[in-house]
Amino acid sequence: MAAPEDGTGESGTAGTGAPESGTADAEKPSWLLTSLFAAVVCAVLRFGGVWSWWALLWVPLLLATVAFGAHGWLLMARHRPRLSAYEWFVLVTAHLGVAIAVARIVTE
Repeated sequence: MAAPEDGTGESGTAGTGAPESGTADAEKPSWLLTSLFAAVVCAVLRFGGVWSWWALLWVPLLLATVAFGAHGWLLMARHRPRLSAYEWFVLVTAHLGVAIAVARIVTE
């Protein structure tokens, strides 16, 4: 009997035989870097000013914060992990920090 042409083999999974999603070692989103960068951006904006030479520091940090946040949301959309209360606190705090930083940039 001929093998199926879709490359799944007898086990019904592609490639190495591992399940496609829901594995225990799947990457879980972490909001710690996002919250850390958001806190640093807010501190720099608070103590250093918005449109001074400090912009050389807060602009890349804000971009990194947004990038880490987007990556975290992509992971959440793919794997839908259950977050603990601490992780929800960090998630909300990071997003509020980014919103405050953007509001401060826009208003000055």
